[in-house]
Amino acid sequence: MKIVHICISAPWGEKYAYQENLLPHYHRLMGHDVTIIAPVFTTIGNYSDKKDPVGESFLNDGSKLIRLAPQVINSVLLAHVPLVKGLQSAITAEKPDLLFVHDVACFNYRCLTAVKKLFPNLKIVFDNHGDFINSLHSPITKFLHKIIYRITIIPRLIKISDIFYGVTPSRCVFLNKVYGIPNDKISLLVMGADDEKMNIEQREEQRCSVRKRYNISPDDFLVVSGGKIDKLKNIHVLAHAVNSLNLSNVKLLVFGKINEEMRPFFDAEKSSNIIEIGWVNSDKVYELFFAADLVIFPGLHSVLWEQAVASKVPCAFSKLEGFEHVQVNNNCILMEGKDSNYYANLIKKLTHNKEAYSQLKANAASSQLDKFYYSNIAQQVLKDVGLA
Repeated sequence: MKIVHICISAPWGEKYAYQENLLPHYHRLMGHDVTIIAPVFTTIGNYSDKKDPVGESFLNDGSKLIRLAPQVINSVLLAHVPLVKGLQSAITAEKPDLLFVHDVACFNYRCLTAVKKLFPNLKIVFDNHGDFINSLHSPITKFLHKIIYRITIIPRLIKISDIFYGVTPSRCVFLNKVYGIPNDKISLLVMGADDEKMNIEQREEQRCSVRKRYNISPDDFLVVSGGKIDKLKNIHVLAHAVNSLNLSNVKLLVFGKINEEMRPFFDAEKSSNIIEIGWVNSDKVYELFFAADLVIFPGLHSVLWEQAVASKVPCAFSKLEGFEHVQVNNNCILMEGKDSNYYANLIKKLTHNKEAYSQLKANAASSQLDKFYYSNIAQQVLKDVGLA
């Protein structure tokens, strides 16, 4: 089967492990003929620096990559209105059976009406990563999404689409409330973990290796958190909570880049209980989760939540409306508090109440969490459109 992934709404680079990379890869691993259509820009958030040439190439897994030139040169404009040349002809030349369109808010997608006429049996699905926090943060973005996209693009897409996916419940609601897409055309498609890179059968070896690397005793209660660390991630408050416990056997391992604003807060919390290891490659995050007794993300959502859940370790996340999908079989704690006392009491409870922790650990290991593996997510797409 020929599957084409359209990834033109943002830069696309081979080094990343986002959904735009992993879904095509797993469709290829399933034996399908896969093409990715992307812009020339390769670095997320950057429309002016590194570029690949226009044209075709092949990835290591055998997928075809087609890079298209931008229609406009201004990098600021491209960030808000990404446009490429020749999208319709690139799609039609591939003769797809399934078109997976990443994002819905792009003027280029007006051409998909003509593509559907050429291929009446073509299955077309869209996904949406936008929500009320990350996509409606300024007057410009509100105007674009609530008025321009809703009026000029979305009605065309509703007519030709099979499914609109939201990658969280909140993003499903966004599709309906902001774009006016009928609920019967909206479905949840979770993000998840690259199970090919997890090496889950080696989890115990990886757990021991990480703890040895960072001088963490096998008997220490290890909390892990991290990512792109800013004030809204609230990890600095978690660090204060761990220090306030004053327990030598409770450690917090923080991975990721700490922005300049937060550096003084972490400097103030330096202690033998707080271990900072800096940025790590995406496929190395799983071994950190395997090393943890508890993974805590006390701020806004990131895909690390789903990766932690897929790693089948006990977790605690901020309780955010529209992001409760990470709780399956009581595998995690949804935290209602946001201060250091709340986090300290939570950790204290789990370290002292062995029965409660054992139950959380057992729930986290459930096979129900396999739905967060990209091998299963990729298969779900084909089942949803009747191609599996």
